[in-house]
Amino acid sequence: MKKKAIFLLIAGLALGLAIALAGCGSNKAANTTATGPSTEESSPAAVSPAEPATATTEEVERPAVQPEEITGEEESGGPESTGTIAASLQALRSLASYRYKTVMHYTGTGGSRTESGDLTVIGEYSAPDRHHITIIDAEEGTRTEFIEVGDSLWMYNDPVGWTKIPDEAVEAMSQTITSFALDFIWGGLAEEMAGETRYVGKETVNGVRALHYAASGSFWEDEIGTEVGNAHGDIWIAEAGYPLRFVFTASGTDEEGNTESVEWRTEVTEVNTQVVISPPIAD
Repeated sequence: MKKKAIFLLIAGLALGLAIALAGCGSNKAANTTATGPSTEESSPAAVSPAEPATATTEEVERPAVQPEEITGEEESGGPESTGTIAASLQALRSLASYRYKTVMHYTGTGGSRTESGDLTVIGEYSAPDRHHITIIDAEEGTRTEFIEVGDSLWMYNDPVGWTKIPDEAVEAMSQTITSFALDFIWGGLAEEMAGETRYVGKETVNGVRALHYAASGSFWEDEIGTEVGNAHGDIWIAEAGYPLRFVFTASGTDEEGNTESVEWRTEVTEVNTQVVISPPIAD
């Protein structure tokens, strides 16, 4: 039984970075007493995580897929999806700040075995060059964090605590961390998806008016690397143009009778609000 490619890719990358960077510099964190994750979606103004490392049910709880409000507009009257989705990447990149949360959930059964797991990525962005990304693997009970402020980069992982990445390694590590950034993830999806969606209607999501589009079948199967059927995706683009929510689900049974399901959900919140991202430790 194996987990979906995207699930393993992100989990593996987080683990690899943690191992590689734990001893890559002589400049260790001043705060090494932190014992685990803080999964609040806010920047650490001070600098220590304060909660246990194992993600709780609340941390990986996934909101219902149904939007808060449906207007009942007909599909045929909606905006053309290709231009709307293609333009949403630039709209995202033009935002001054935002927070986002991605939860990936996998369940599989085969014979007497059951396998499941959750991977949560919590991100914050403040223009032009401040990022804070937290990666929580509920199955392994681990958490990794990155804070990037201009040309400086810090990393947190248990049991080392916060470590400042040496200047000579920042550029290379920043390129790797980009794979967790919302604009990178959405950019790849939007480019491939623009002509593969249909308009559903106008809805309100998290208090924001949005255009709802849907995609199903082979597109999502190819993107996620899954071989199971019953694949479906939903995308909500805010009327202001940026992606507000996207959800992918797939489930099915293979030729050997193994069943598996996967859900990938991303929510974008607190757009153009005050998002403060500060260095976690003093230089």
